Amino acid sequence: FLMLSFASCDFSDTDSSSSSSQSSSSSKKEETKSNLGDYNVVIDSFRMAEDYQGEDVIIVKYLFTNNSDESDSFMLAVDEIAYQDGVELQECYFVDDSANYSIDNQSKKIRPGVTLSVEVAYELADTTTDVEIEVEEIFSFKERKITKTFSID
Repeated sequence: FLMLSFASCDFSDTDSSSSSSQSSSSSKKEETKSNLGDYNVVIDSFRMAEDYQGEDVIIVKYLFTNNSDESDSFMLAVDEIAYQDGVELQECYFVDDSANYSIDNQSKKIRPGVTLSVEVAYELADTTTDVEIEVEEIFSFKERKITKTFSID
């Protein structure tokens, strides 16, 4: 039984002209192996942005490689979770247009051997606490997990 949960950041027609854009590959602790069975995932970098309400979000860039025998998508192959202070962050689907954010690659199927850049936005609890990312294969009995922590302050 698979249950998918979709949440979104609030959005409205408010005009937010300031959106900070920041890239970083700094991390405190990191499990460097990116092999998750049939998939290879690199937690690459992040940048800061705002949702349509002006709330802060972090956009995390992943590099997803399909090493299975069939076409598959990031969204159906792996489970990624972001945490701040040990509390899961909600994914955010509506980010201010100035952030050039697109969720399209999350659901695009790619053929075996292909790598695709995927971005996922998360609504932050604050802008000073580190964000820890965990990624694991959805349908696997092996306990493989990739982690990376970003310092956002």
